[in-house]
Amino acid sequence: MPALPKCTTLGNGKDMIKTRHGSSSYLEVTYHVSSDFHIIKKAPLALSQLLATSYSMFPLISALAVLLGSQRALAASDPIPPTASSCPNNSHLSPLTHKRSCPRLVDDETAILTNSWYPWSIPPTCFDPTKQKGKRPRVKLSKLCTFTTLNTWAGTPLSIITTPETAADVASFIHSPYLSWLENDRGGVPFRPTHYPKNPFKVEKLPNKGYGVLATEPIKKGTVLMAQLPVMLQLLESAEQNDKWETRDVLRLLQRAGNQLPKEQQREVMGLAAQGKGYIVDDIMKTNTFDVTVGVLEGSTGQMGWGSHSGLYPEIAVGFLFLWMTNLTSCFTRFSPSTLIMEIVAYKDISPGEELSISYAPLNILSADRSELLKWWGFTCTCALCQNPTAIKKSDKQRNRIQALLEEFDTPSRLTEEKIAEIEQLVREEGMEGQMGDLYNIIGNVYAQRGEIERAKEYGKKGVVWLKQYAGADSERTEMAKGFVKRLEDFERGRRDWRP
Repeated sequence: MPALPKCTTLGNGKDMIKTRHGSSSYLEVTYHVSSDFHIIKKAPLALSQLLATSYSMFPLISALAVLLGSQRALAASDPIPPTASSCPNNSHLSPLTHKRSCPRLVDDETAILTNSWYPWSIPPTCFDPTKQKGKRPRVKLSKLCTFTTLNTWAGTPLSIITTPETAADVASFIHSPYLSWLENDRGGVPFRPTHYPKNPFKVEKLPNKGYGVLATEPIKKGTVLMAQLPVMLQLLESAEQNDKWETRDVLRLLQRAGNQLPKEQQREVMGLAAQGKGYIVDDIMKTNTFDVTVGVLEGSTGQMGWGSHSGLYPEIAVGFLFLWMTNLTSCFTRFSPSTLIMEIVAYKDISPGEELSISYAPLNILSADRSELLKWWGFTCTCALCQNPTAIKKSDKQRNRIQALLEEFDTPSRLTEEKIAEIEQLVREEGMEGQMGDLYNIIGNVYAQRGEIERAKEYGKKGVVWLKQYAGADSERTEMAKGFVKRLEDFERGRRDWRP
């Protein structure tokens, strides 16, 4: 089986299910791994953007890092505690926001000046951004640094290549997230990293397929099959950012991030699949990572996309090699920004002996787009949704109908209970239940625009329930849905004017 390229499993959670600007909206695909589902406004299919950039191998030269490296042993007992102040850069979920203390912003300069890099285990190494000539930055330019802790809340190491602002946000929970509160908010399901030998499945060679994953016992819908914290996180640059770092500097930080991990994790990372393009660690990251939102969330400070990172989860990356690629999926991925855990979760009830599968493409796209995407990856999907002409025609018709109904909802007066029942039925028939929460949120907003607050609140609460299950109890989308319901409740109590 070829090495997996960086790809989407079930959609990009940073986009809402429907872009409500104008009357048109389409089913389409985004090419990043994520833990969520979505429907987004149509954009051109640009496969060329997916091609990995090749880099040359080069030696790491960082005098500052060498100078500070001798202080590694002192980091574990750093005497300087975090400062108590407001945390404008902190965006993760917390029940005690008003009492939270905030880690200081740490970079290479503060480490020298204060002889402290708390709560990180190793002094950070940083590079300044390249200033764009003739362009005025919309936001303050930031450094890019490598931060490493050798002991997260789960006892595992983590290296992060990101900005000092995002690192401070992660530092506020990386050693002690509010686990009991978070677990209670998602129905008592624990955040517990799993290890392959304990899971209810096995890897076997299958006739005419190569290796696959088979269930060894009944698996209920919603069961967490795998869960892991990342060993590496890397900030993704976007076209919206003003901060641009030299490629050689980014690769130097990437090399240092890997070298600062314990030997066991270094071997684990280097044993992952690669495509043979450029610098090996960069190649491994491009081949095996998931897109996750970490730290400052998109739009929260005007720094668009600063929350987007590539997360390397070695055990889950290996598991993906054996999960059979199909568009009739039995598993999906789910990310927790408050713990950094990535989970593979059962999408439906799975019987003993049944093969576990996952969709490498968003579940909501049409057959032509799906075929084009899989062609780039070199996969041929053999499920009925991709091979049976009758099933393909029926599926595309139903998905187009879902989109047509969503477009009708742009005109609030056209929303009816009959149309809601129709779209619910179509979503179930297409196996797109993972998007039901976003659909209910859209419906709730339409009712709110019509001034029907009770109906808006009813569907808003339904949306929260479904989003907790599929996007995650602490996901940005779930929090937005909770905020919508709270605004409705505040309006009913006369605490605020209603603004959709």
